[in-house]
Amino acid sequence: MFWNRKKFVAAPPYMGSAFDCAVRYCEQHETVTHRTDSEIHVQLDGHTVCIYRNQDDGWLTARAYYDVEHQYSVVKAYQDHADSQFKHLTMLLDVLQNQRIARYSQLMRHQGSPEMLVRNMLSTYDYFFHNRDSKIYPSEELKFICGGRSFENATQALIHYMKHVRRSRVESIEDKYIAFNTAGAHALIGTGELAHEFTIRYAFSDFEKLLHDNQSALTPHYFAAAYRKAPLHTASYCFRNGISELAISGTLTAGTEARPIFTATLAALYQVMLDSTERIKMNPGLLTGRQQLQSEEESILQAKQFQGDRTGGVEFLRDA
Repeated sequence: MFWNRKKFVAAPPYMGSAFDCAVRYCEQHETVTHRTDSEIHVQLDGHTVCIYRNQDDGWLTARAYYDVEHQYSVVKAYQDHADSQFKHLTMLLDVLQNQRIARYSQLMRHQGSPEMLVRNMLSTYDYFFHNRDSKIYPSEELKFICGGRSFENATQALIHYMKHVRRSRVESIEDKYIAFNTAGAHALIGTGELAHEFTIRYAFSDFEKLLHDNQSALTPHYFAAAYRKAPLHTASYCFRNGISELAISGTLTAGTEARPIFTATLAALYQVMLDSTERIKMNPGLLTGRQQLQSEEESILQAKQFQGDRTGGVEFLRDA
């Protein structure tokens, strides 16, 4: 009978160091070539993944370099980069002169099975570099809790969170996403993710005018202009029609109570959205090409002027 069914109870949340957990897992299961108090290097068939201690040690963060296969024009390189970012939202892709960096940043705090998040991170890199699923997420691990209900799909848990915990209004339902109103801005919840992953995106049209006026004016510095500020947990990219987007991804592990993870992840994205909107308002020349950015460092320094206490913060998220 239904009252005799085993009740699924959330696992105790992990509140320790994401970096220390990664070190323990990798030294037991992976090939480690270098370790210090702040980073550890793991080998993945010719690629080195550097897992490093973030300033907020509740986030699991890593980076890996990969070569640019061909030399393109600046615009072509940017367009290829933007296309690749959209296909790999679990990676944060940075453009350098002769190399690119694939970074990973997801919240480990509150996870029910934190070691599985490390395993999933390495699987994400393996898929990105080699297009293979070498560390497939076990189907028996797909059970999460949110707001008193259990789910076997992280996206469905997130939709439940937005509807019944946040009580955000549904603005539209499309084939690949559901749009929710979050304090006046539309958050797009992707519906085509893997069962243990979720994504949230905010769409803008910041660079549309610049692209329409001059197809060669858009550079990686403009790509970073609206959003770049450390520590960056969000991906940013621009479609070929000039519509730019912010995105953040997350993973749920077995037994996780997802509510605090959804709250913290949405807050991280929403704050960058507020800061970047304020940055564009204060630097309108970024959208016309009149204001030139000469380097990534210059973009980061400019972005640091816009912090949460100056752009309204995310107070509306703290009650979830």
